[in-house]
Amino acid sequence: MDQTELKFIQQIKNKPFFTAQDRLLVAVSGGSDSLALLALLLKLPAALKAHVEVATVDFDLRAHSSQEVELVRHFCAQQQVPFHTTVWQHNSNLKAMEVQARIFRYNFFAELMHQYHLNKLVTAHQNDDQVETVLMKLIRSGSFWESGGILPQRSFAQGQLIRPLLNFSKSELKDYLQRRHIKFAVDESNFQDITMRNRLRNEVVPLLQAENPHLNQHVAAFVEQQQTLQKFVQAYFQNLAQQVVQSQAQGWQVNLLGLQKLPPLMIALFLQNFIHLNLNLELNQQQLLQVQQLLAKPQGHLDVAKGWGLDKFYQRLVIQPQRLPFNSSKELFLKLDQPILANEQQKITIKQSTQKSASSFYFDHLPHQIVLRTRHAGDQVRLFDGHYQKLKKRLIDQKIPQDQREQLWVLVFDGQIVWIPGVYRYQVSPTPYLFEIIIGE
Repeated sequence: MDQTELKFIQQIKNKPFFTAQDRLLVAVSGGSDSLALLALLLKLPAALKAHVEVATVDFDLRAHSSQEVELVRHFCAQQQVPFHTTVWQHNSNLKAMEVQARIFRYNFFAELMHQYHLNKLVTAHQNDDQVETVLMKLIRSGSFWESGGILPQRSFAQGQLIRPLLNFSKSELKDYLQRRHIKFAVDESNFQDITMRNRLRNEVVPLLQAENPHLNQHVAAFVEQQQTLQKFVQAYFQNLAQQVVQSQAQGWQVNLLGLQKLPPLMIALFLQNFIHLNLNLELNQQQLLQVQQLLAKPQGHLDVAKGWGLDKFYQRLVIQPQRLPFNSSKELFLKLDQPILANEQQKITIKQSTQKSASSFYFDHLPHQIVLRTRHAGDQVRLFDGHYQKLKKRLIDQKIPQDQREQLWVLVFDGQIVWIPGVYRYQVSPTPYLFEIIIGE
């Protein structure tokens, strides 16, 4: 038996990619990698061989694309393998062409899997692709979570996407096809330095391989170690999330006290992972640094993406939709003994009183104007010694979280702040004018 076929059989035995009971959809472009994948699957012994069907997309971007589809169709007819194809109808000036083509391709695969009850999609990503991908990820982001490169398997549609050729090199697969006398297509655009991947493939990787011929094996080992470490870290983070993260009406609240023994970078990585898993958003390296800077502040806000943000309130971090700008223009005019609705749920009444309580305060005289409003920039409160303190400083000293500050009601008598719930009441020696705040009925 051919050496590549023996290696592939051993690979399928050692790793649970699929069993003989699975139904596979193999993505075949007509190039050497995907045709070698299909040939190897068809050469498996009966005990390991699964049901195989083939899908090919004609992207209609090159003159020979239809010929490549026919090449695959002919091979499938020879091997009596069910064959499916489609043509991508698109505008020639379509933006983000590669991204749109990828979306179309995988949507087509998902439809076929649903229609023909296929549970695993098989693609021909190989070791050279892995090397290029790791380099691209390092250049673009440097993220720990992306340094694991291409995963050998992951969930897809109603089943799984598997990549059983990641331990095979491109030259190894080409040599196999030549020994089997199987024709394959060559995409000439791969030799043009029009994309980062092509530039790495044609210029950078050959230089690195000249430095060390074992580059591909080293990258494969690095990726395997990274993927193992990532699984370990994710399991640790998921356990940590159960302890310190609490769901709320919109988003989540993180108890930072439960993370205080971790270094800032570890907390930032924890948040990066949580946001990725729950919001499908990626924090880039700059945002990761901004998260660490946010954690060093008593309070602060950081926009993330797609309308989401992080809000730090002392020992709480809230992951929530971005807050609207603070509106400090709301004012309600009151009269003594006349209740008013401050909001849909809170009724407030101001009246004179004869008995001190937790909700009463003295004032210098009977007020002419009573206003209930939200905070204003520059607000000050009177201290018992007659001096004044900025309201902002008082809120900071009392560690009132920013989200609560923006919902505080400020009661004002004749331009003088006299009461803020849970924060302040007018400080003066007893006078004949004692007032009480009644909240509710």
